[in-house]
Amino acid sequence: MPDRSGLDLGQGERLHYRGALRHGGDVAVTEDRVLVQSADELVSVPYENVSEVSHEQFDWFIGLISAVLVAFGVYGLTQNPLVGAFFVLAGLWSLQRSYRHRDLVRVHAHNRPKPIEFYPEDVDDLYAALEVAIETVREKQAED
Repeated sequence: MPDRSGLDLGQGERLHYRGALRHGGDVAVTEDRVLVQSADELVSVPYENVSEVSHEQFDWFIGLISAVLVAFGVYGLTQNPLVGAFFVLAGLWSLQRSYRHRDLVRVHAHNRPKPIEFYPEDVDDLYAALEVAIETVREKQAED
């Protein structure tokens, strides 16, 4: 049966998890690697090369600064409506951008200078599958 998602699964490779990315594409967790298919590229990282997997739920610092910017803009509306409106719009834009970039998952690999970053729709299921798969590979390496 052909793989309709565009993910390049090897012959006999067991799939533990497949999910969609919020900004288009798919992510898959197999026995040996994690695959990330975005709009422009397919990235495959074997678990032997994974050094760290991190999850950034929300950038609270940027969210707080954006809220302060909105509050400052609302106060500024009484003094100078044009400047106040600019600050309100800039703060709202920053809040919206921060919200869109929530649940960022980074996979740091030994053989790549930059981590692979993606935004899965279901972070908890992805993390559960990744944790089991990476632990299994590390146990196999410890036995060898």
